[in-house]
Amino acid sequence: MTINLQDLRESNEFLNFILDNMGAAVLIADENFRIHQFNDSFLNLFDSAAVVPTIKTFGEVSGCVNAVRENKRCGETSACAACVLRHSLIQTLIADAPVDRKPLNRIFYIQGRAVQKYLRFTTRRIAYQGRTMILVIIYDVTDIEHQKVELQRKQVMIDEDLKAAAAIQRSLLPEGNHFIENLQVAWKFNPCERIGGDIFNIQRVDDDQVGLYMLDVCGHGVPAALISVAASQFLAGPRGLLGGGCQLTSPETVLNHLDEAFPFERFDSYFSIVCMSIDIRRGTLSYGGAGHPPPVLLGADGGLSLLDYRGPVIGFGAETPYGQKELRLEPGDKIILYTDGLTENRNRNGRAFGRDRFYGMLREFTRQPVGDIVDALHREVRRFLEGVEPDDDISLLGLEYTGPSASRRSGKKPLDGSRSGLSSAAHTPG
Repeated sequence: MTINLQDLRESNEFLNFILDNMGAAVLIADENFRIHQFNDSFLNLFDSAAVVPTIKTFGEVSGCVNAVRENKRCGETSACAACVLRHSLIQTLIADAPVDRKPLNRIFYIQGRAVQKYLRFTTRRIAYQGRTMILVIIYDVTDIEHQKVELQRKQVMIDEDLKAAAAIQRSLLPEGNHFIENLQVAWKFNPCERIGGDIFNIQRVDDDQVGLYMLDVCGHGVPAALISVAASQFLAGPRGLLGGGCQLTSPETVLNHLDEAFPFERFDSYFSIVCMSIDIRRGTLSYGGAGHPPPVLLGADGGLSLLDYRGPVIGFGAETPYGQKELRLEPGDKIILYTDGLTENRNRNGRAFGRDRFYGMLREFTRQPVGDIVDALHREVRRFLEGVEPDDDISLLGLEYTGPSASRRSGKKPLDGSRSGLSSAAHTPG
């Protein structure tokens, strides 16, 4: 076989061209880490302007912080015994143990200035000029590491902002478990992230009037949280349920106001909500809903009914005005409000908690105090999820009416929509 020397020369030139223009630094070193061959990228990596004699060590050429500060060669400084690069080279040479992209983070003196470099190196044992030597490929990932540090810094800032936002959102929730004369309140809240789209509140206007709501914005995270906070502020304003001065605004009026104020075209989202107002002295409850899971009425007699009078979700514009229902409360009656995260979150096996399980637990605990019911439900949901973080917010609000029966005190007949008229079937107003 005849070898064309011209082709070989051109082939070597081509290989040298590739080596000198590849992004990684390539060098061949002996057992003392003296450099015998290198490409241009090696010089560029450490900004070496002068031609490097091949007898110099890596520490001298690169400006290794230990070699420069102690003015010694590789293998002679006080830090060489612990040098990850030197240790890897020795293992590669003696045991033929290659290394792939091992990190080397160190300060190098480049043109007299200390520069932190983040490197990854790969080693292979080779035969070169009749000797066993080490091929070393060095990748400079300094820019990538700096970007990672900057991203981590920004992530810390975002996390701090999210914590602050979560604190603001939580400040809009009820303070503790309320005790209002003739009305006991308990609640639990678990956002799927630090902030979420669920929000609820209860407020006593005077000795007789209590208003409350629970809403669930479609989606999660910051966008949903911003809309939930905006809706909460609206509900506390002059057109909201809790902003009517000395008189609660009726649920149906509030729902129609919300539908006008939160069109989908403006917020690119929608939400469900249930609003309630309670007259403690009269023992009456007025409520209306917009696409929200129906609250559950646990009667003092042990019965379970759904308060399922509702219209469509807020945001898409109701074809007919929202309405409301009114019913009598008896001492011992309990009302449980929740968002669909309670029933729809799934465990490790992909099974949802489900409404049947939810209703079954309510029937089991129906005669317990409302605080115990809320605690038991929340505990059972967390147990069911088996440590899996919820992918939807979980909100739970319970009320128990403990006042005297208005119908017995006044001798009046039950209002339209009282127990005799309740149904678990869906009922859409209009």
